[in-house]
Parts: sequence; structure tokens; C-alpha cells
Amino acid sequence: MISDHAKFDYPEPLQPEDLQMIQCVFDVKCIAGGIRKKSPQAEGLAATLLELFQSGIRDEHKLEAAVAQIELI
Repeated sequence: MISDHAKFDYPEPLQPEDLQMIQCVFDVKCIAGGIRKKSPQAEGLAATLLELFQSGIRDEHKLEAAVAQIELI
């Protein structure tokens, strides 16, 4: 379950532009890694992206670099 992977303690609601940027990074990683969007790996990736964003990584390129180092099982 997604709540097992991420803490949702971001002090403010995510803005549409935040979600759009996270979605873009998600899409790029899914395509590059051959990840189906409705798979457990994709769910883990989404949770990880949200957790990274909430931890302070708000730059698209830094998010891409952070998830590039993660091997999704």
C-alpha cells in the first residue's frame, strides 16, 4: 500500500504545478525503466517521488537524479 512507503507530512497542499512536475519525472522514469504505470514498481516509484518532494527535493532535475539511483524491484 502506498502509505507504507511514504509519510505525508508536507506542510502545504501540493499545487497543480508540483503534481505536474512529479508526474513528468514519474513518466520519464517509467518509460526509461520499462515500468508499467499500474504495477507495484510504479506505485513504489510514485510513493518515493512524493516522499523525496516532501523531504525538500523540489527541483525536477534533482528528483530525476535521485530516482535514477534507485533500483525498483
